[in-house]
Amino acid sequence: MKAVRIAAPLEIGVAEIERPALGAGVTDSTFVMVIGCGMVGLGAVVRASLRGATVIAADIDDEKLELARQAGATYTVNTMTEDVHARIQEITDGLGADVVIEAVGSPATYVMAVNEVGFTGCVTCIGYAKSEVSFQTKLFVQKELDIRGSRNATPSDFRAVINCIKTGRYPVDKFISRVVKPEDTAVAMKEWSENPGKVFRILVEF
Repeated sequence: MKAVRIAAPLEIGVAEIERPALGAGVTDSTFVMVIGCGMVGLGAVVRASLRGATVIAADIDDEKLELARQAGATYTVNTMTEDVHARIQEITDGLGADVVIEAVGSPATYVMAVNEVGFTGCVTCIGYAKSEVSFQTKLFVQKELDIRGSRNATPSDFRAVINCIKTGRYPVDKFISRVVKPEDTAVAMKEWSENPGKVFRILVEF
């Protein structure tokens, strides 16, 4: 039951690895960078790792990075305390990531995605910025990039999430921050609004 309850946000991340234009190219020789290790980003981490890719998880929160490692990330990068570009260059032998999944939705992470993807790479943006983003557009051309957005998933992606969870690779219990009764919903929502970065999923139990 817990697997079903958390499947919806996870499947969006899984969908990005499963999309035909991208999925066929994610193999054990692919470097996949996932920026943002919330529920959506972790879905991408698990699916890419199950395909054998070398997964680089990036976030500002060490607890989320530890969850990403448990979910299959090979490397983690704290974007607040580390030199992101230097780390990505080191990990990929100077080539950059083949695929970058942007799952935050801030101008800084949009720019980071374009900066860290390699030649002929693919950037998929799941998060959406609420303000304008300035790019060095020459990188689009010089790197011959494919850049696209995504916001949804399909029934087959939902089934893929359930199958992924069955492998035991998802730390399911850690994805559920709290289970509350209906009368405690307001308190739980206040907790989430005050510290959204620390709350993954709040379940209301009837």
